[in-house]
Amino acid sequence: MNAFIRRAVEALLVSCRPFVRLAVDGRGNAMPIMAAALIPLLGMIGSGLDISRVHLVKSKMQTACDASALAARRAMATATLDQTAIDEGKKFFNFNFPPGTMQATPVALNIQANAADISTVDVTASTRVPTTIMRLFGFTTLGASVACSADQDYVNNDIMLVLDVTGSMNCKAGANCDYAATEQNGSRLSRLRGATSSLYNALEGAKGVRTRYGFMPYSMTVNVGKDLNSSWLRNPAGYWQQQGNNNWTLKSVTHPNNWFNSWEGCIEERSTISQGAGASISISSDVAQTDIDTTGSTQSLQWQPYDDQATEGESGAYNNLARFCPARASRLDTYDSESDFQAAVDDSLDRVGGYTNHDLGIMWGMRFLSGTGMFATDNPDTFNQVPVGRHIIFLTDGVMTADTDNYSSFGVPRRGDRMTGGGSLVKRHQDRFLNACNRARQMGMTIWVIALDVQSPNDIKPCASGEDHFFISDGSDLDQVFTRIAKGIGRLRLTV
Repeated sequence: MNAFIRRAVEALLVSCRPFVRLAVDGRGNAMPIMAAALIPLLGMIGSGLDISRVHLVKSKMQTACDASALAARRAMATATLDQTAIDEGKKFFNFNFPPGTMQATPVALNIQANAADISTVDVTASTRVPTTIMRLFGFTTLGASVACSADQDYVNNDIMLVLDVTGSMNCKAGANCDYAATEQNGSRLSRLRGATSSLYNALEGAKGVRTRYGFMPYSMTVNVGKDLNSSWLRNPAGYWQQQGNNNWTLKSVTHPNNWFNSWEGCIEERSTISQGAGASISISSDVAQTDIDTTGSTQSLQWQPYDDQATEGESGAYNNLARFCPARASRLDTYDSESDFQAAVDDSLDRVGGYTNHDLGIMWGMRFLSGTGMFATDNPDTFNQVPVGRHIIFLTDGVMTADTDNYSSFGVPRRGDRMTGGGSLVKRHQDRFLNACNRARQMGMTIWVIALDVQSPNDIKPCASGEDHFFISDGSDLDQVFTRIAKGIGRLRLTV
């Protein structure tokens, strides 16, 4: 550009020589003066037009550069830039700045990892723009170049995986199946086991932050009792037992201390706090923050141990439908390796059975995740002065189901229906589920929902925090879904 200015000045000085002669001889000056003035005027107008074109090209290229850097960083499977990510960056650049834009020469595009921080993507692009009027002064093209960078803006993340472990998870992925007593080849469960490590790998590259994972396997019960303070459990507690011919009574049972040593840990849900105090359990579809956070030793705040020996009157075609207790839930924790994380996933999916009570799973996922509830001391809002983002990944392969004859965390509904409100038993559970999802979002939790082989996905879609937080999968692309979720949790940002 300096050479262009020098030439323009020289041209201007040359064009001024006739004016010197005209100053001495004033005869017939008008035409020569006008002709001579056109030369510097043309230079000024021409440079303005051509430079404006260069600025317009740079603006378009900067937009393309930003899109390219973000796309490449988003496509990175780990913290290392690979060819797949580079190709994705090129695709987005060419989409936003197609070859031949404003007759610019082919762009020299370079996408590479930052020398000081390999998780940051650096993009540079340069081209030359043909001139129009400036050609008269020997400038056929003018240069244009841009640069940009992108990284993922990680915060500390607490992630609860709320995982459906009902009998249909034994079914073959992609098949129409409501229940399988044993795991089938290519099961939904096996697809889930093999895909969750993609979540861990995509977030592994977070720098200077903490990422914790918790697991909440659920069906018609949850196994959380061993993580509760003993004073939060009812003892004695009431269980349905048969007294005479088809005569059922809610009988009080006191568990000795040694009973809790062999107790698996599943619990019965307590009353909704707004329903009042008392020995009876009454559960409404309303979910307040106090229902998530409040604990205490008074009977109305206590959960009841799930005891399938003390309870009678349940029935079902299979034992794990009449009564069932899944694997123990896992509190939020860090995992040093993919293998450690995978072992925790496998442990959570170790037991399969029961009906599908989404409301139970989401509420206990919230209780384990909350920063103001029973585990508040372990779930701070900041860690090492960095904010904590709270996420629930909710995966199910079925719509809400409930049966009046089975023994779940809601007792045996045929003997004593604890769910209040109108409509069917399933409708009341569904209302409670969606109310719990809404409460989670109000508490600052982000919900990602995966519908795995679900026939009616719209029943669970409203739980997600947005359209881009809801995924439908037949199991074949679960690893990609978990990767996309991880990249949503690790937020992208432009650094230059």
